[in-house]
Amino acid sequence: MTELDSAKKMRTRKIIFYTVITFFILGLIAVWYSGYMGKYSKKGILTLHGWVEGTDVSLSAKVSGNIIKLPVDESDEVKVGDLIVQIDSEQIKSRLDAATADIENAKEMLKRAADNVSIFESRVKGAKIALELSQKQSEARISKAKAGLKVASEWLKQAEYNYVKAEKDYIRFSALIKKKKISQSKMDSIEEIYNVSKAEVERTKKDLEKSRANLALAKTTITEIELKKNELETLKRKYNKSKTEIDIAESTLNSAKAKKKERAATLADTYIYTPVKGTIIEKFVELGEHVVPGTPTVLVIDMDQLYIKTYVEQIYIGKIKYKDKARIYVDSFPDRFFEGQITFIAPKAEFTPRDVQMDEHRSRIVYKVEVGIDNPEGILKPGMPADIDVRWDKDQPWK
Repeated sequence: MTELDSAKKMRTRKIIFYTVITFFILGLIAVWYSGYMGKYSKKGILTLHGWVEGTDVSLSAKVSGNIIKLPVDESDEVKVGDLIVQIDSEQIKSRLDAATADIENAKEMLKRAADNVSIFESRVKGAKIALELSQKQSEARISKAKAGLKVASEWLKQAEYNYVKAEKDYIRFSALIKKKKISQSKMDSIEEIYNVSKAEVERTKKDLEKSRANLALAKTTITEIELKKNELETLKRKYNKSKTEIDIAESTLNSAKAKKKERAATLADTYIYTPVKGTIIEKFVELGEHVVPGTPTVLVIDMDQLYIKTYVEQIYIGKIKYKDKARIYVDSFPDRFFEGQITFIAPKAEFTPRDVQMDEHRSRIVYKVEVGIDNPEGILKPGMPADIDVRWDKDQPWK
């Protein structure tokens, strides 16, 4: 190989090497650009994209009947409490009047029954007081007798213990005196203790029997209490028998009130009012149409709860948090922004939904985020595309 060939070969290798390096660097730049460019169109701000959405509220019929009023149409703006549908209610009104009459009749029945009960109620109260007094007296006597018996038992136990000890000493010292190992005076002392302890046992046994007799006598008051209990139970049965009419009258009255309340609620259900401020986006019924419970009438979008649903890649999710302030831009108002804040961040990641248009690969892992909109003028509408700026670096200005 000539020197010229070697030089050409070396130049070719250098060209290939620098070409590879150049494409590698360009590849790194492309990866960086696809992953980061567009995410921070402004320094310290995360830019997101989405559509304005709202909470759909479906208003359905709760009663059967013909629609006699339907003052709204699709695209109408409605306020909280506006009448949407009225259903015919003549039959319901008649049933409500009948329930009112039933209530008055039940009240009269209840008044008559209450007059018949008052006498037995008073007698039952008196019998209860007499029984309680007897029970307290009996409990006091029995408690006192039990306490005396307990003390007598403890005294007897102590006396028997002393007696057993004195008896052992007496036997032991009797043997010693025979062997003349102790003095007679010592023996006399031991014998005296023995005799005293023996007498004490006999005395405490008599006290114990007396205490038992006292307890038995105290317990005889239980018989008197049982008689008073029987008397009270007899009066209670008579009282409860007289109260049966009150129970019936009260049950009848409560039933009539429940029917009236139910029928009043049913009458109220013939009027369907919107619970939200919003826009009628769909009407399912027409004037004169017959509806049954559950029939959808209109669909309203709650304009006070508009939000933008968007998605944030997992590498950026740590930069934002719940209640972070946001600025929202829509094409319809290019010269202004709307205030908002993050109201929801999904706790779990997911793959990019199929209906979301993103520049990145659809296999990227993202988190769903909702941004609530401050829309006091009501000029933002569901379906508008929107851009959202979330300032994650609080030291940076919005612009």
